[in-house]
Amino acid sequence: MKIRALVASLVLTAALAVTNQPVAQAADWGGNGSPTACTDAYTVNQSPIYGVRGPTAGVLLGWVQLRWSNMCNANWSRVVLIGTGAYRNTVTVEQQINSEGRAAGATDWVKPYPNGAITWTPYLRLANRNSVACARAWLSSDFGTLNFHTVGGQICG
Repeated sequence: MKIRALVASLVLTAALAVTNQPVAQAADWGGNGSPTACTDAYTVNQSPIYGVRGPTAGVLLGWVQLRWSNMCNANWSRVVLIGTGAYRNTVTVEQQINSEGRAAGATDWVKPYPNGAITWTPYLRLANRNSVACARAWLSSDFGTLNFHTVGGQICG
């Protein structure tokens, strides 16, 4: 009887350990909604993000983009990462869009190797379609080196 209870306890503990493992996820804040609803979106401006040390020194890692949609009358930030073989580890992508005194942002954890990755912030619906918007992004990883570090870029339009 005690052995059966012990086995049941061990099985339950193992099941809980498996189901409570952390998974890759995203954390969004602010804004008016997901830009996936803005089907006429296009890139207004973009800025490259380069690695700065180790195997990624001088290597194009991706772009931070300022996106716009006439349908949503909105801007958002998007990061497009290249699936470079220079590193294969998880990258923390933090980005933010600012316009008209408001902001929205996102933090994503992605593995861009081998096919790349795309992340974005919620969109900001603008009162004036001619308002200046700025997108900023920070990529953090060890990028194949012994030290964790951050690179990034920004663009306005």
